[in-house]
Amino acid sequence: MIVTIDGSAGSGKTAAAHALAERLGFRLLNTGAMYRAAGFLLLRAGIDPYAEPRVAARIGALISSLRFDMTHDRVIVNGEDLTDHLFTAAMGPVASRVATFPELRTPLKAEQRRIASAGDFVCEGRDQGTSVFPHAEVKFFLHASAEVRADRRLGQLRAKGEVADREELLAQIRARDEQDTNRPLDPLAKAPDAIDIDTSSLTLDAVVDQLWDAVRRYRSKARPGG
Repeated sequence: MIVTIDGSAGSGKTAAAHALAERLGFRLLNTGAMYRAAGFLLLRAGIDPYAEPRVAARIGALISSLRFDMTHDRVIVNGEDLTDHLFTAAMGPVASRVATFPELRTPLKAEQRRIASAGDFVCEGRDQGTSVFPHAEVKFFLHASAEVRADRRLGQLRAKGEVADREELLAQIRARDEQDTNRPLDPLAKAPDAIDIDTSSLTLDAVVDQLWDAVRRYRSKARPGG
């Protein structure tokens, strides 16, 4: 079974996906982490993701050589654990930028489908229910105000001991929303059959309860005689 959770940056989808996967006994596929890893590896290879024109053939060759292992909250690529490099304020805009590259998205989407073919998954990102898994059994779309999302991100970074400015984070979130929703390939959008949840004033437990209840109702109907 595939459950997809899409939404904007800071909407709470990653934490909710973790909690829902644990409650269901499913594995988790954090596709945003995959794009962060791709951006990190491009930078490490000396490829500037903001350069124009970009070196599409080189980017495509590098990404096509990657094999991901997304288990136990770690992001392992070709046997190397990259997790500790990925979840910084700087890597968010890079991930959003490289996610606009067709030569990168195509192999990563194929990799996501390969990973999820192994069993029951909660897949979270920005195009899971619309593009990667359009036939997923249950789909969700999470969103929250930009101000709430900036406050959440500020708290996360400060908890890690990182220095961050709220207004700068707010500007980054708005810019990322603009880029994600207006990119020509697989833009951030709510699938027509996705359940919409505004997380602005909800606790994590309240969000997960709504997700759990929707999955439970689907499974009840799907059972023979249900």
